[in-house]
Parts: sequence; structure tokens; C-alpha cells
Amino acid sequence: MSKIFEYTNDISLSRSARIRRSISNSGYARQERGSPTFYSMQLSLPLLTKTKYDEVEAELLGLEDGIDFKTTSIPSIINLTFANGSITAQSGSTITVVNANTSGVDVQLANVDNSSNVKAGDFIQFSSSTKVYQIKADATASTNIISFKLMTGAINPIVSGNTFTYGNGVQFKMLLNGRPNVNVVPGPGFNYYQYGPFNFQEIL
Repeated sequence: MSKIFEYTNDISLSRSARIRRSISNSGYARQERGSPTFYSMQLSLPLLTKTKYDEVEAELLGLEDGIDFKTTSIPSIINLTFANGSITAQSGSTITVVNANTSGVDVQLANVDNSSNVKAGDFIQFSSSTKVYQIKADATASTNIISFKLMTGAINPIVSGNTFTYGNGVQFKMLLNGRPNVNVVPGPGFNYYQYGPFNFQEIL
């Protein structure tokens, strides 16, 4: 895991999508989503010791031309999900993706235990893409199938044969937008180091 993410004690998550606006010949205005939803994260780090500062600096100095793509999970001490559900396999079976409609919003998983449920806001990721999705509404399994909606359409088709990761184990592919300033904070016989906010943008 990135040392920046490992040492953070505060993450702010936001979602954004491009909006297309058009006006018809009769003067009616319309707007619609022009792209899938992408995530931005702002991370704050606490005061760092020299040892931890050196680790973060080594990571920053390793950026090629100031740009780096990081694939990272959210630290376990930070819970960005709303209310984790649980997806477990039916006894003796392997969970499979059986359907995602053409827009990739409606997804079905088969061979799940009927106790399985998902919660609105929970993260899920499929092996067809690095994209992380969120679940739109709570859903509960029935007849060993669970059906749920994603907040945004799929980047790549979600099809049979895909595997998935659910909850905080998803891996975000992020771009660091610039290097934050760092200040030296004098301590009793040693110094601490305080970084400004780190801003990351999800990419594919």
C-alpha cells in the first residue's frame, strides 16, 4: 500500500461526472450524464515523525515527471462505506456473475447464500476493469441470486467469468494531482513534519 494512504487519518471522498447540456429547436433544455462517475479523494496526514516523513518523501521523489498512478485499497482504519453488507457463496458452490444489462447498471450474482445482502453505498469492483463502483440501493438474495443496481453504468461489460471484490478490499487506481507543501514543526529535541492535503483522482 502507498505510504500516503497507509498514514492518512482522514479521507474525503467525492464523486463527479461530466454533464452534457443541449437545447432543442423548440427551446427546451436537457441535461444528461456525459460520462461515468469518477471518484476524487483528499487525504490528510497527521504530524509525521522523521522516519515516516522519509518514507513519504521517497514515494514522492519516485514520481516520474511528478506523475504517478497508484493502485491502493483504503486503510482498514478508514471506513468509507455506508453499511457493509455481506456476499457469501452457497454451500459447495462458487459465486458467478450471471447478468448485467447493456448499460451495466443492473447486476446479478448467482450461487450466493440466501443470507447475502448488499447495502447502498458499498463498493464493488469487477475483474473486467479497474473501475470501482458503488451500489445504489440495498438488496437481499432470493433463490440463491442477488440482484442490485450500480450508481453508474459499467466501463467495460460485466459478464459471466468476471470475479469481483466487495467492500473496502476494492483497489482504486488513482492519479496524484500535484505535490503538497510540507512544513517542519519543531518538537522537544526533534521535529515533526506536516503535509498539506493530498488530492487524488480516479483514472482507468
